[in-house]
Amino acid sequence: MSLDLNTSIDFLKRRIDATLSAQTSFATEWTWPLRTIAEWTVDSQQLDKSVDDSLASQAIAAHTRANSARGLLDARLATIHAQTVSVVGIMRVRAERSREHLPVVNELSSRGSSRREIEDEATALLSAWKEEFGIAFAPLPGITYESFHALFIGAATTPTLPSLRDLKQALSDAATIERKKVGALSVLLNRAERDAQDWYAEALMAFPAGTANGDIIRAIPTSTDYSPPSTPANPATPVSSTPA
Repeated sequence: MSLDLNTSIDFLKRRIDATLSAQTSFATEWTWPLRTIAEWTVDSQQLDKSVDDSLASQAIAAHTRANSARGLLDARLATIHAQTVSVVGIMRVRAERSREHLPVVNELSSRGSSRREIEDEATALLSAWKEEFGIAFAPLPGITYESFHALFIGAATTPTLPSLRDLKQALSDAATIERKKVGALSVLLNRAERDAQDWYAEALMAFPAGTANGDIIRAIPTSTDYSPPSTPANPATPVSSTPA
């Protein structure tokens, strides 16, 4: 996102509310013909994060849920990556002592940095573990073929360990909702910011500086640096990892 979502909402809410207050104060003298006070009021309500069904609160909630899903998936992949690095490293040592393993081990990698790379490398490791070293091979305390495999398929006896596929689907679902809700908010932010800018430009002409109304207008918060948040991208983004 080009700016933090909360920052974008808070800035524009302040500007719209100040614009609305100014228009209300001199409505008998001048009104902008392109948007009514009632329409500005609706925009203000849609930018109110304390209103449960406002576009702002829906976007924030969707963004929070998507971030939570990203965190769960990336935490799982970080565990998978760390164990892949360790197990592949040990397999390389063993292959130097028993060189019949080299053709398989030499094809393994643990340098992945994206979600897809980490999953692909770990999937290749699972195959090498089962077919080349055997599932009884236990390279480190607490790391077995079964425990490593469970990081992919989940554990029926551990409800808190969903499968990797379930975590990926949960992120995809949450990210889809996030794109929809933040996208709808972005449309409002873009349009409301343009309205506020155009209203401000015309209001400055209607009330010169030094007049009571002119001073009210010129106190409205503005910023040339403001930019509404962009619609979230596809969830298949890289995760942080240290190449082995």
